[in-house]
Amino acid sequence: MRSSAGFCLLLAASCLGAGMALPQAARAASDDATIVLPVPFSNIDACNISSESGIISRENIVETLTQLDPVDSSPKPRLALSWQQTGPLTWRVVLRQGVKFHDGASFDSKALAAAVDRMLDPKLECLDRLRYMRDVGLTVTVVDDHTVDLGTKTPQPLMPVLMAYIGVGSPNSPRTLSREPVGTGPFRIAGWRGDQQLTVQRFDGYWGEKPALARATYLWRAEPALRAAMVQVGEADVALAIAATDATDKQTDFAYQNGETTRLRFVMTAPLDDIRVRRAMNLAIDREGLRDGLFTKDFQIATQFFVPRIAGYNPDLKPWRFDPAEAKRLLAAAKADGVPVDREIVLIARIGFFPQVQEAMEAMIQMWSDVGLKVRLRMMDRAEWLKLVNKPFAENRGPTLIQEQHDNTTGDASFTMNFRYRSDGQQSEIAVPALDRILDQANAASGEERRKLFQEANRMAAEDIVPDVLMFYMVNYIRIAPRLDFRPTNVNSTQLELSDIHVRN
Repeated sequence: MRSSAGFCLLLAASCLGAGMALPQAARAASDDATIVLPVPFSNIDACNISSESGIISRENIVETLTQLDPVDSSPKPRLALSWQQTGPLTWRVVLRQGVKFHDGASFDSKALAAAVDRMLDPKLECLDRLRYMRDVGLTVTVVDDHTVDLGTKTPQPLMPVLMAYIGVGSPNSPRTLSREPVGTGPFRIAGWRGDQQLTVQRFDGYWGEKPALARATYLWRAEPALRAAMVQVGEADVALAIAATDATDKQTDFAYQNGETTRLRFVMTAPLDDIRVRRAMNLAIDREGLRDGLFTKDFQIATQFFVPRIAGYNPDLKPWRFDPAEAKRLLAAAKADGVPVDREIVLIARIGFFPQVQEAMEAMIQMWSDVGLKVRLRMMDRAEWLKLVNKPFAENRGPTLIQEQHDNTTGDASFTMNFRYRSDGQQSEIAVPALDRILDQANAASGEERRKLFQEANRMAAEDIVPDVLMFYMVNYIRIAPRLDFRPTNVNSTQLELSDIHVRN
């Protein structure tokens, strides 16, 4: 494989022309930085901070009430100074004073109430609402200018964590998803250049510590080798999601577990409605060979849909073994019972989801072919893929596998299990009353009882239902120019605080 620099030189027209590189004058300022990302975003709205677009907006442009510690996920003050549960259904929250939005509006109790009301608007495609507030019944009652009561329809022991997913936009925000959100963060939108470049600049009215950077420019380039090369030749300062094969310089390239787990979700249409077929598809995958051939040993084989540090992770679950003979036996038994195992299955994967994603999907398709299954790959861009992953699902879907990647950095299993496995979950393909009952019990519990209930829910999903083909706990590779003082953490797949970046003298 050619080097990154060689790749960039061979694609010089792409690297240096048609707006692909920053003008030299813009790169000259010592307190500017350029960050190159894999995919563009249709919006970076204040109510979508938990999505991939949070890499730009979260805590840079739009701040949250609390912020989760990247090590242990404990909630820390941000726009909320303190919080206390005053009743089974009520949390009293004291807000920070002296905070202004980028448009001059004041942050106070009424502004928070307006932001929450906007987030909960069912007409707005707000991912944070669907992921975290769908069944909470959240209400905001103004106590005074900087004190509110957050009410819920059921007890919410994790309210301080939920507060980390309440992105507070200006009360003047329109009721449409925005490419230019107005928040209280240390940076504000300076402008877009088409769909190729977004610039943010330091907000002089910020309430907190002044960031070292004055401006940051975001670029989008799909090819990981090109992203890496842009840092190498001085066209960018940070390149996210570079390929492991390009992460060869210990001075600039860093690996970090990013909190993401990747899987293939079963759409339960025949033959995938038969658990023997779902088990066979798992047994047919040589995950160790896939990892070692396309990625690195930094990747861990997943046993459940969130990483081990999350409360509710079940340590007794083991990775699927590679057993193509057993896969063939299960498929033969299903076929003998009339299950249409010869029917073509469509695998839908997303372009640029992670480096070498298409190669990984093609390798898995070959493994399934080896046991007698017919699987066809469809690669989609982000916008097309998003139309398929959330309810309401299209009618009459054929047998399908949908590639997904999910980050749970909250510290609690509920933020995965309710969304992905509960019968009314926005991205759930299953409806199992016994699993719903355990999840209901777990959601109402706390401490060790909560942990054990979620562990049992994980066991039931993994062993009794098999709703997915789990793949890996993902690792990201990032290239950082030597001029910057910055090291990645496990939140940097969906959050990259510009205030954490400093320029070396």
